Parts: sequence; structure tokens; C-alpha cells
Amino acid sequence: MKLYKPSFLSAIIYVCYLTLTACSFIAYANDNQKQLTLATTQWCPYTCVSQGDKGNLIGKYLSDILAKHNIHLSVQSYPWARAVRLAENKTVDGLLTATHAEAPNLSFTEHPIANFQVCFYSHQASHWRYQSPLRLDNLTLGVIKGYGYQKEIDDYVSFNQSSEKIISLSGDQGLLRLIAMLKKQRVDVIVADKLVLNWQAKSNRLDLTGIRNVGCTAAQPFYLALNSDLPELHTFLNILNNEFVLPENQKKLEKLIEQYSF
Repeated sequence: MKLYKPSFLSAIIYVCYLTLTACSFIAYANDNQKQLTLATTQWCPYTCVSQGDKGNLIGKYLSDILAKHNIHLSVQSYPWARAVRLAENKTVDGLLTATHAEAPNLSFTEHPIANFQVCFYSHQASHWRYQSPLRLDNLTLGVIKGYGYQKEIDDYVSFNQSSEKIISLSGDQGLLRLIAMLKKQRVDVIVADKLVLNWQAKSNRLDLTGIRNVGCTAAQPFYLALNSDLPELHTFLNILNNEFVLPENQKKLEKLIEQYSF
């Protein structure tokens, strides 16, 4: 027994040493972990924080990328106009997704995260079809306030925003309300990203009978945008630009998007 006790005590001391070393390493790693806080809105399935990984595919994609560089991503959701304002006011570090038209004062990644495709939807009885250049004559167009759709559409909305031709809604339920208005024919045409509208229809078990796709614009890129005064702006942008062009990351994102292509 006299030989066993010192050996047992040594083992305990050694285990404690390993535990303390591991804890110290974890504490050191956590202390040196960088934080990036980005604002977004309920743009399911691209950015839908309330749905977790199921409906926040861009958040998940970027979290995995940044984790490799010891950067923790925190995503906060707001109505879109407020999200942009918070990023511009430096309350948050930037926007999880954005187009240049939506936040021209921010610094964008050189390479896009992904593409979105905007389509027009009308009631079954309508004979209108989308053609470029966009012309709606006396038809009303329903949009989400502050969204950047595509230059042609954005210019049309900006030019007609003071008229009765544009019905602009805000808030996280904006698209659902626009769909309801279209079904009731209180608006003639609405515009939405194809993946987003499909998500909303499936998730909310919407009956889209009587609503049809009447044409889409070309797919458009969206980016991650950061506040230009962020201390490590160029470090973050370099990391993201390098990661976005990697074939393995692009394949990973394609697989994530396929889950929501109903």
C-alpha cells in the first residue's frame, strides 16, 4: 500500500494538471476569439434567425466559414430598414446580406455570397407579363419597403414611390401580407425572390391557387456588407473574399440551397 498511494496521488495530480492546462487553453482561445455582429431581417430561408439552421442557411454557411478563423458570428434580426440603419450607425458591424443599392455607405465583399432571383406574381386572371424594360401602366406593384430587388425594379419603385402605383409594406410579415393582398386582388402584381416565396408558401401552408409566376429577372448577386469604420475591416473582408471563391464552399452552399428549392 505504501507504494500504491504515491502512484495514485501522482496520477491525480497529473489529471488535474491536464484539466487545468485544457481549461487554460480554452480560456485563452475564447479570449482571442473575434466577434462579428451582423444585422439581417426575416428573409427565409436565406436569413431567418428564428428558424435556426433550418431557415437561416446564409447564417449557418457563414458561421461555419468564420469558425475556421476563430471568429464567432452573432446575427441579429430586425425589420430591414432598421437593420440597414443600425449597420450605417455602427450599432452593429454590418449586414449579413445586402446589395450595393440597399446600403451604399457600407463596404462590401468583392465576391458575392450567392445569387437571388426576383420574380413577378399576379392573379390568375391578369394578362400582364413581365418584360424588360419594366412597364406596369396603371397596375399597382406591391413591394417590401427598403428592399433592393434589381436595378430596373428599384428605379421603377423610386420613380413611382409617391404615386398610387406602389404599395410598400414593412415588417417581418411584409411578404405574407402582400401575398394575402394579391389573393384578394387588392394589389395587381407583387415582386419577390423565388426561393423566398416558395419557402413562405410551404412553411405557412399557403394556398397559392389563383396566383402565378408571370416572369423573372436575371439572377442577381448579394453580398456581405461591413461598416467602413470597423477596426479589422480589411482582415474580415480578405477572409471572406478568399473563402467565398473556394469550390468546396460553393458546393456546400449549393447543397444548403437545394434543401429549400421546393
